[in-house]
Amino acid sequence: MIRLMSHDMFKDFLCSLRDASLPDSKDDKQLPHVTDSNIIAINFDKATAEYSAKFKLKSNEHNPKSSDSVYQHSDGDIYLVEFKSSKPSGSKKDGVKLKPLESLLTFMDIFREVDRDYARLHITFVLVFSEKLSVRERGRSDKLSNTNQPEIIYCGLERLKGVYFKNVITKSASDFAIYITEQGWTSMV
Repeated sequence: MIRLMSHDMFKDFLCSLRDASLPDSKDDKQLPHVTDSNIIAINFDKATAEYSAKFKLKSNEHNPKSSDSVYQHSDGDIYLVEFKSSKPSGSKKDGVKLKPLESLLTFMDIFREVDRDYARLHITFVLVFSEKLSVRERGRSDKLSNTNQPEIIYCGLERLKGVYFKNVITKSASDFAIYITEQGWTSMV
């Protein structure tokens, strides 16, 4: 099992999930954080920017896209978490579809011992929206929704489950707060 905190680069990018959930774009700076969680994880956007600097790319547009945060659970499983202030539509939806794969490729390049087999067993991609998802979109089958429907994964990301990731999850911000509590997430340090 790999340990994220054993990699020197990641130690420089610790932050709360709350801080990692702050929208990046200048247009979205007035929007609130997507989550209020103070659990410490890795700001993967910043780690990816440092990783990309060694390639001397011409602009940020050419840098790989990355999930906002990387979290490692005490059981060793790794979560790439992407926060969105709203549900993407149109061309923004296409960007969300690329983010898990580019994040995984960057992660695998940083952690050379991670391959696709490891990712299929230990890495989950989580997409978190600030707005409440409808019951149909959420598709929750746990005790809180009292439905027996399978979970619906937004943005067509379900095709990545089992092929590249152990799991792919879509949550509203409030459902994400419940999820991390139920799963026993604690700060990585």
